[in-house]
Amino acid sequence: MAKTAGVALVTGASRGIGPFIARSLAEAGYSLVLTGRSASELEVLADDLRAKGTTAVALARDLTVAEDVEALVRTAEREVGRVDVLVNNAGGDPQREFDDMTWAENDAIFQLNLIAPMRLTHLLLPGMLERGRGHIVNISSIAGRVGFPYTEAYAAAKDGLMGFTRVLRNDYRSRGVSASVVVLGAIRDAGQGQRTADQLGMKMPAMGTSPAKDVGKAVVAAIEKDRAEIVVMPGPGRLIKALMDLFPSMGPAMNQATGANATMRSVIEFRRRSPG
Repeated sequence: MAKTAGVALVTGASRGIGPFIARSLAEAGYSLVLTGRSASELEVLADDLRAKGTTAVALARDLTVAEDVEALVRTAEREVGRVDVLVNNAGGDPQREFDDMTWAENDAIFQLNLIAPMRLTHLLLPGMLERGRGHIVNISSIAGRVGFPYTEAYAAAKDGLMGFTRVLRNDYRSRGVSASVVVLGAIRDAGQGQRTADQLGMKMPAMGTSPAKDVGKAVVAAIEKDRAEIVVMPGPGRLIKALMDLFPSMGPAMNQATGANATMRSVIEFRRRSPG
């Protein structure tokens, strides 16, 4: 792709999978607006990208705060003039039992994983439609379909993000603004799964997991090939997801067979001992 690819706004860019997405977009020729909660980590990434010739603007914001979301869009458009691609990557889950969390904690999961992507899309969509060009890439998770243990609010939000993407794509693609969802399985090298494994002193296996760099590649492919959905899982990931859609009991059975239930029980016990 030529160096005039456009401007991409990447949320959750300060850590985890975010920097991998940002670097892949930079390699594809995009100028970048990077946002996340950690200003220092965003600046480190932005400086690294600038050193390699990419225009990068770092804007630290808390996407669970509506005013921050609106301020982010205003500042981004003032700094770079327009946003051609929005990558809704920010997300996460505290990995605790649903009944053990306050409603405010569950609401915060929904705000970050679903409401913030929808709000950002709603704010940026008019400009994209006016220019007749735009692409929304939403980063979802197989947790939205597999019935992964102790992820009630997170799974609901990620499943909702898939539905939002499909309808958005159907409604606006004919007007030049498309949408794609990238559905993640277990990711190693970065992200929540890797952080949890590190906290528990466990090793993320190569088998059954995908490297974080594959997520960045998937985001670029979703834009360049205008893919409705890309599943980042080893082997026939899309087929596995389709089977779980058809047979809902397949996910819980897989969790039991692969030891995911026992692993997540260990995570829950760890969270209880170390609530901070």
